[in-house]
Amino acid sequence: MSLRLASALALLLGVIAAAGGEVAVAAEPPDEKDQVIQKLLERVEALERQVAALEQARAPQPAQAAPSAIATTQEPAPPTTSADAPAVDTTPPDNASRFTFRGYADADFQRDVDRTTKKFEQGEIDLFATERLSSHLTALLELALETDAESLADDVEVNVERMLLQYRGNDFFNADIGSYRTALGYYSTAYLRGAWLQTAISRPKMFTFEDQGGFLPLHAVGVSVNGRIPSGDLNLHYVAELGSSRNYGNTAGLGLEPSFNRATNLAVYSQPAGAPGLEIGFSTYHDLFSPGAGFQLDRAVWMVHFVYVRGRVEFLNEGMRIDLRDISVPGSGTGLGFYSQIAYRIAPSWKPYARVEYLNAYGTGAISTAVDREYIPWKTVYTGGVRHDLTESVALKLELGRETDYMRPGYITAAVQVAFTF
Repeated sequence: MSLRLASALALLLGVIAAAGGEVAVAAEPPDEKDQVIQKLLERVEALERQVAALEQARAPQPAQAAPSAIATTQEPAPPTTSADAPAVDTTPPDNASRFTFRGYADADFQRDVDRTTKKFEQGEIDLFATERLSSHLTALLELALETDAESLADDVEVNVERMLLQYRGNDFFNADIGSYRTALGYYSTAYLRGAWLQTAISRPKMFTFEDQGGFLPLHAVGVSVNGRIPSGDLNLHYVAELGSSRNYGNTAGLGLEPSFNRATNLAVYSQPAGAPGLEIGFSTYHDLFSPGAGFQLDRAVWMVHFVYVRGRVEFLNEGMRIDLRDISVPGSGTGLGFYSQIAYRIAPSWKPYARVEYLNAYGTGAISTAVDREYIPWKTVYTGGVRHDLTESVALKLELGRETDYMRPGYITAAVQVAFTF
């Protein structure tokens, strides 16, 4: 029985008693009747005070209410709903951003980079965006505005560097569909087009992009799958790719369509658990290729890499062999090369670096040594410089080099670059 019900019963009993007393004292003098009524009123007031005291005793004390308030703040109860009010979605909001955008750009001063030029130059502008479509699907687009190659004010090439629909299933299977960066070696996939991402101003010569005279198939269109291989402390990973690589020459009349040139690639690398920062791997690539009109080549590329990047140290080493075989007429060519780059951060914002490169090419038959060395012109390249990070988004680089080609005598190069990200 609640306190309010007990109070009502007490008042009712008081009224009944007052009525009975009134009947009993009807014949009594008026003074005595007033006294009886006064006593009844005092009794009612006493009962009300008792009820108030009982209610105060049942109420929670401040010290007891505090833990309840804290619990409510930490874990709020779901709101109540009724038929008249719409239900409230109590699912926690997804705080992960669905859309991300980054940009990379640089401006340079170059002296004798091509043995004759001294000029200021606006570098490439690399725009990178992703959109998360679902818990497993992401759309990726990377565009490169090649302002460094413009000869006229309106002569700016827009290059679709990557355009992918990415499926992320689990650690063992993921897939990219579209235009991807071929998993050849380490440098090509570790450092994209943005100059801010890499330590040096220049890239190793073997990783020169195709549209800038490079000879390796760094881009393809198709399907690329990757994931881990159960291997314990070896921590093996795989990349398997099937697609079509970029072709240079006019293939009219050769019976070769660029979209059906059967480009395949398989890469396996290890990131040992016992040596954080170390990566060892190899890749094997095959396709059909047309470097120029009249050539229909079977191309194969093998690469190995040994890389250690951890803390202050950056130590990159890669070796390459490329074989070209003419399908239509007798002839073959071979290219061999390697580079080794070391960098060490001597202060929070200063990072000197040095790199040595060597490439050699020779051929037989239709692909003579002269033709092969025109296709792979570099011989030795020595590069040194320093990178200074002005802020977390801006870097200043100074670089000197000496290059020797098969087609011309050696020369000295110099460059200064300001690279930034936004």
